[in-house]
Amino acid sequence: MKKNILIIAMIMWFVPAVCGADSQGGFAGSFLEIPVDARATAMGGAFNAVSNDGAAILHNPAGIQATTDKLFNSSYRVMELDRKLGFVSFILPTRQQSSVGFSWLYAGYGEVEGRDPSGRIDGNTYSANEHAFSVSFAKRFLPYLALGTRLNYYTKKMDYLSASSVGINLGAMLYVDSLFRYGSMEGKPITDMTAGLIIKNLAAQYPWETEGTGLNATQEDKFPLSLGVGSSFRALQRQLLVALDLELLVKTVEWEAEGVSGSSTQNETYTDAYFRFGGEYTVKDNFMIRAGMNNGSLTAGAGFMFNFDKAALQFNYAFSDHDVDKGDDHIISLGIRF
Repeated sequence: MKKNILIIAMIMWFVPAVCGADSQGGFAGSFLEIPVDARATAMGGAFNAVSNDGAAILHNPAGIQATTDKLFNSSYRVMELDRKLGFVSFILPTRQQSSVGFSWLYAGYGEVEGRDPSGRIDGNTYSANEHAFSVSFAKRFLPYLALGTRLNYYTKKMDYLSASSVGINLGAMLYVDSLFRYGSMEGKPITDMTAGLIIKNLAAQYPWETEGTGLNATQEDKFPLSLGVGSSFRALQRQLLVALDLELLVKTVEWEAEGVSGSSTQNETYTDAYFRFGGEYTVKDNFMIRAGMNNGSLTAGAGFMFNFDKAALQFNYAFSDHDVDKGDDHIISLGIRF
């Protein structure tokens, strides 16, 4: 029974304590809010209206229809406190300006020492890991409008407890230049204007349940509903890409415990807003530098592309600082177009 009580307490504490990055910790599925792709991270995570590469699946699934080649992308984020975050995706163009994408996002949270109800170390260690597997589809229905969806399967395991869930993301991309007469935006100071809209984590939640002598505890950790908008444009003869995002997270925490003294239920809902912006400057055709700010955290990075006859290989690097003393994160990504 003591172990069951301890595990339930750790579920409430573990993720907020060690998962947060860029001020995004403290709720179910918080690892989904941490930028893991180097290009998007370097631009401050402002990618809702860009989403034209392998990271589009994570930010706005409607953007994957913009890919005209097969695209493989992998990323790894080097983090402090023994945390791990990695991502792999594959996007395959299909017919009539549409694409399908597959991805796997992994998060590991290291180990913590176990303690008994009195607070003494009991000699045990506990670790947790989390996975998000997804399938995405997007299509450009009109010259100026693309829609996309992402079906997610989430699973989390900590010690002997595990939980899983299904969630849905929806996205839209508005290509503003296509609303004007063809060619009329060429030569303008600002061009390639795009707007993005996303809704994430519909129906996603982790159901936890444990039993012990005199105690039956259940808890539903609901993923926050994420509502985001973004805009982007190009300037300086398309050499400069500028992007801005605003995201609203509506979080609900509800849990119920039933014991010998009765049952109790708690429910709390609150909202957080996050602002992100960043830019990418093409120094040469195959070399880009980037910088941005993710809700107060500075980001920067660079990318280099090697072009071959029928393929392209791109390396991206980014770093992100923290508003608390946790050290910097470093992100490395590899993309292949063929």
